Amino acid sequence: RLHRLISYLNETKDWCQLCFVGDKPEDCWLALFCDASFAGDLQDSKSTTGAYLCLVGPRTFVPITWLCKKHGAVSHSSSEAEIIALDAAIRTDGIKSIILWESILEVFSGKTPTKDNAAKAVSPWSEKSIEQHTKDILLGVDYVPCSLPINKGTGRLVVFEDNEAVIKMTIKGRSPNMQHVPRTHRVDLDWLFERMQTHPSIFMRCVGTKEQIADILTKGSFTSEQWLRLCRLAQIGAPRELFTNMA
Repeated sequence: RLHRLISYLNETKDWCQLCFVGDKPEDCWLALFCDASFAGDLQDSKSTTGAYLCLVGPRTFVPITWLCKKHGAVSHSSSEAEIIALDAAIRTDGIKSIILWESILEVFSGKTPTKDNAAKAVSPWSEKSIEQHTKDILLGVDYVPCSLPINKGTGRLVVFEDNEAVIKMTIKGRSPNMQHVPRTHRVDLDWLFERMQTHPSIFMRCVGTKEQIADILTKGSFTSEQWLRLCRLAQIGAPRELFTNMA
């Protein structure tokens, strides 16, 4: 194994990751590839989460971040493992990235508030009386505002999932076959279903297993053909081969 590892490092020492941008910001969107292995660890039977986030467009491909993390609990099915991986990927990478990308879109589209617009804003004291304003304050005593900015749906985050059962769960917003899950998994399920049903910028699409880039982060062994295919999809390889594929 050590000999094969050193040989692989020697043969791929000139490999790199290629990024290219050729579109306007409004023509680009975020792609999140999410996958999970089922009971990949032979000692404790725990699964592994894999996620690959990138900015894509008709002529754009820019990898942003990746995630490879072992699960903290044992899953009883591949769908259960995929749900945990999907929750971790959207919560840790997806939500933060779409907030940043929507801010970037607002800046480049010229829709950000300026000082002149802020100066023209009317003070609430000129529109309402002091009594009414005090009443509004008292009615909102127990109100706790959200610490994150409200998503306006200007950007798009497309989650690519290769498990059809997980996609059907998120569409229906329920999972009758997973009522056995403990509290930790139940929180992941409820949060994920709520995000997919209510978030205006998050969408989900089905992708084939051979085109699932996150698969490269969850398994320990591949055929040579599948490994090279995943590397090309992630724009990883020899520069000459990558430029040839682009042409």
